[in-house]
Amino acid sequence: MNNPHISAVSGLALLLALAGCQSVGPDYTAPSFDLVGAYTPEIPVIAVNQNQQGRWWESTTDPVLNGLINEGVDNNIDLQIAISRIRAAAATARGVAGANGPQVGASMDGSASRSTSSRASGDQVSDIGYGAGIDFSWTADIWGGQTREEEVAEADYLQQVYLREDVYRTMIADIITNYIELRGAQRRLALLQDSLDLQRQTSNIVQVRLQTGLGSELDLSRARAEVADLEATVPVLQTTIDRSINAISILVGAQPGTHRDLLLDASPLPEFQSSPPIGIPADLLRRRPDVRAAELALISATSQIGVETATLYPELSLDGSLALGVTGYGTGPIVRTAMAAIGALIDATLYDGGERRANITVAEEEAEQAFLTYRQTLLNAIEEVESAIYGYVGAVAQRDSLIASVQYHREAFEQSRVRYVQGLSDFLDVLDSQRSLTTSLQSLADSETDLELETINLYSAAGLSVEDVERYASEAGVALVNG
Repeated sequence: MNNPHISAVSGLALLLALAGCQSVGPDYTAPSFDLVGAYTPEIPVIAVNQNQQGRWWESTTDPVLNGLINEGVDNNIDLQIAISRIRAAAATARGVAGANGPQVGASMDGSASRSTSSRASGDQVSDIGYGAGIDFSWTADIWGGQTREEEVAEADYLQQVYLREDVYRTMIADIITNYIELRGAQRRLALLQDSLDLQRQTSNIVQVRLQTGLGSELDLSRARAEVADLEATVPVLQTTIDRSINAISILVGAQPGTHRDLLLDASPLPEFQSSPPIGIPADLLRRRPDVRAAELALISATSQIGVETATLYPELSLDGSLALGVTGYGTGPIVRTAMAAIGALIDATLYDGGERRANITVAEEEAEQAFLTYRQTLLNAIEEVESAIYGYVGAVAQRDSLIASVQYHREAFEQSRVRYVQGLSDFLDVLDSQRSLTTSLQSLADSETDLELETINLYSAAGLSVEDVERYASEAGVALVNG
């Protein structure tokens, strides 16, 4: 006769042995990209002897900008959404791990009854009792499908961590970009006011000459028209300033207009005492959080193939229960009962019309899409760096040329004005030279702003230091293993 205890022990040993088998589905292997070892354009020297650090924005000499960045880190809404997504992904990962573990339930019940005999004596019998039970169930991870599910959840969680870091990177770049555009517009407005003052002086000269019989009504009309044209540009620049202030307020999580008093007074363009190391294209695999997030999406999709593959095989579940009961608290005899049971169930789908195979194919195609997205994200990051390098070099050349242009236009204007006062040239010469000087000054201001913007584009495209990319994950108690 077979011993049921020996059979149960043997079955449990077999179950545990099966649970230790290798997980089905492919194991993730980081893809190798054939990247050129250097960027196509030569990396420029941003500043001589400038220190390199990942958190380059902290080296700004502008206290207002520094305060805005700190406010954005604390209050930016996109950043708060990204943090909430991390918490949700972490909860999902805990839920998946919990669902794959043993499930334990408990129950209690009580009863009371009274019965009366039908005989003449009318004897009564009371019976009070209670019972308690524990149920548990566990599905063995024979084929590794549960392990793959946990891998998917963990990768999704880590992806959200890196996406938060990418929001952090782009948010700071957006704040600085809008701040530079604001200061650039204020600079152009100041130059416009200077040009207006100069044009009004010229208009006064023409009016004096007209009164002395040396000028003409035509020259005066032209001078006044030039003043009106310049005055028409003032509200355009003021609108740009107002919009930049509102955009900055939104970026730092405040209501539009909140920072108007802080930002309305003009200040120079900000300066930074450090810059990030540009490195080589391969460095972006670790420095760009969006690239690392794309890799984690690939890891998740790869593990999902194993999740779907595990559904092809039978599922083995272990169920058990333990029940205790006591009755007879009354006039009857006390009876104690105990009952334990354990059982195993094999659940297998014999035919599903190809549904599970189709789900595996879907998972494989989604993994292919994730790989292509990963590759595209990396190529876009490289393109951003190269385009920013070209933009920076071009902006430097344009600024240098415009510095010389402003000097020549200023000399031409002074000469034409002197010749006009002396009666040696026509007023149109004065008007043209002054208009050219105004345009040249505005162009120089624009180019200086563009150079700052191209610098920020390059800094942002270079990404963060590896330590900074992993900083938030470390604070969250997460070990980042990819890359």
